[in-house]
Amino acid sequence: MSTTENDTPPVGSQQYENLAHTGSAPPIDVIDVPGRGEERRSSERDRGEPHGAALPGVDSGLGLRKFVDRLTQPPIIRAWRRFGEQPIRIRAEEAVVRLHAGLPRTRMWTYEGCMPAPTIEVRSGREVRIDWENGLADRRGPLHLPFDVVRVPPNAGVTDFVRALQPGGRSNARGGGDDAYPPLANTQDITAATVVHMHGALTDGHNDGWAHNVALPGNVTRCAYPNAQSARTLWYHDHAMAVTRFNVHAGLAGFYLIRDEVEDALDLPRGDEELVLAVADRNLETDEKGRFTGRILYKQAGTVQNGIEGEIPVTGPFTMVNGTIWPTKNVDARWHRLRLLNASNSRVMRFALHDTTDGHGQAPLPSNDPAFTATRIADALVVIGTDGGFLGKPSPPADGVLEMGPGERADVLVDFGALRGRTVELRNENNTVLNARPGQSEASAMQFVVDGRQVRDPFRLPRVLDARYARWTHRSDGVLEVDGGRLVDHHEHAWIGVVPPRVRGAAHPEMWELKEVEGDVPADTPDVIRIATQDGGVTTLRPVAKLFDDTVTLRFGEGDWAVWNIVHLGGPEHPMHIHMTDFQMLTRRQWPLTNGNVPGFDMTLGATPTPLPVPSAGRPIDAITAGRKDTWVVKPGEWVSILGELAGATGSFMYHCHILDHEDHTMMRPFVVLPKPLLAFHAGHGGGHH
Repeated sequence: MSTTENDTPPVGSQQYENLAHTGSAPPIDVIDVPGRGEERRSSERDRGEPHGAALPGVDSGLGLRKFVDRLTQPPIIRAWRRFGEQPIRIRAEEAVVRLHAGLPRTRMWTYEGCMPAPTIEVRSGREVRIDWENGLADRRGPLHLPFDVVRVPPNAGVTDFVRALQPGGRSNARGGGDDAYPPLANTQDITAATVVHMHGALTDGHNDGWAHNVALPGNVTRCAYPNAQSARTLWYHDHAMAVTRFNVHAGLAGFYLIRDEVEDALDLPRGDEELVLAVADRNLETDEKGRFTGRILYKQAGTVQNGIEGEIPVTGPFTMVNGTIWPTKNVDARWHRLRLLNASNSRVMRFALHDTTDGHGQAPLPSNDPAFTATRIADALVVIGTDGGFLGKPSPPADGVLEMGPGERADVLVDFGALRGRTVELRNENNTVLNARPGQSEASAMQFVVDGRQVRDPFRLPRVLDARYARWTHRSDGVLEVDGGRLVDHHEHAWIGVVPPRVRGAAHPEMWELKEVEGDVPADTPDVIRIATQDGGVTTLRPVAKLFDDTVTLRFGEGDWAVWNIVHLGGPEHPMHIHMTDFQMLTRRQWPLTNGNVPGFDMTLGATPTPLPVPSAGRPIDAITAGRKDTWVVKPGEWVSILGELAGATGSFMYHCHILDHEDHTMMRPFVVLPKPLLAFHAGHGGGHH
């Protein structure tokens, strides 16, 4: 990122006023501040084309051309330069933006007028306090969502995925036509109530963004972030109860980077050669004449099951990177560091770089077509970090494809020096089409144009990234072996069951908090999960909670180690996120599937009348999956066990599916971490100690 501390803000921009709040909060050190909306500037160096000038681009088949806009970088708040007790203030506010040069401007919800929000940089071990201000109001009162939420009705009783994924449409309150759809009930009444979650941060519960603790416009919430963590990529986003999907979709998200001495010593690419990339899919509204209005459209496919209405989590045909649809970026022929974030509401991305120098072609090419992979650069991506910081050593993903669910982050290096003079694309290979057509999702995310000039690049890929990284293991005798070979002979267990949609007619998948039960349970008992064990026994589990507001059952002592067992019995894949600490995946096992569900799981009973067999070995846990993380994509039929130390923070926290539509329905639950002397006076301890 280039430093432009002496730049003047564009005329009429309030960005500097917002970023350098007066009063009790001292000014923030801000660099590289783009202007708002159509006036915002790219952080790249000018190579003969004026900033903001639309480029010719490439036809997409979806009504907009690809690679017309320059990639922008958000402004940076270097909070680690702050000394003293004064907090910084960051304001949620509405701003006018342009998502693509071919679109009219539109209003979105932002932090400090930027989309994505300003990147906050901090130093490990230095606490930062932030006053989060809800400024989402005008003279008429609290603001309503800056987009419409519509539901595409089932077609002859069958969910209409094709129409839901087609570009455009509108609420029937804004016009008629075959592509006008009914609004989701009560969404027109939603007004801006916000609460910020620092995703991946180790901080006490009252700073964590508890979903109920929303602030109304005009109010300020002060949070403290100790930053007692290693260098890593975090992100902050809204987490308001039941409307997280809408508030994040409206634009309330940004990066938070922790830096430390280990990162400094690696001398990784920095400045213009370090890019944050928030990738998210969206749909766009059209008017009755089929013209894009510039507004996004929250357009979901409706379902009806046994008379119960529901909806499929929203996805879109257009891919945004840093708030711009299909941007392009000129890069020097040297190593670059990409801080990748899947900021989508529900789409799991499979990222890869493709060499497109010799043309794009115009025929639709699905990502499952063998010809699609012909341009993939298998050795282009080198992963150096995951959600929880650096790996032990650099690791290229298998076949050059990096899978990331919503909420996951990856720290990636790319040697553009090896691609000098080439044009390459970052693509999402998951259920997409190159040069898509209506009803399909476009595979392209963004383009890199690599300069043809040879440059001196002193960077060399290090053999070791973080000597502190160690693999944790759960030995057969029940003892944990953790950092430096340290043995832990006591740990807790938590059991989570993920059940498919349509259990007893329910519209949505559900997440059950389970507890082991002793003794025989009749085979026809509902809500009982039985799993055969290696020693010939049976683990019998029953739900003790299903909804967020059910009684808290998971209570841990601060400093406890805990194994979380996530048992996925069928339905869609789920990116599971646990707040508060880092985890490592211990094991990943697999049951076979029939029609997407585990055979033996009775949809009427919501139970396994006979024990499920001992699962076989699942997908290998590679070096990337073995990194310290807080979010994992769990696929149907998998039993995933993860281990974490619940130390360094206390309070009430949450775990949930990071498909935000699922989180806002039934797939989020609380857990509590308390000092052990207090827990001794509270009801129960953990989820069943081992």
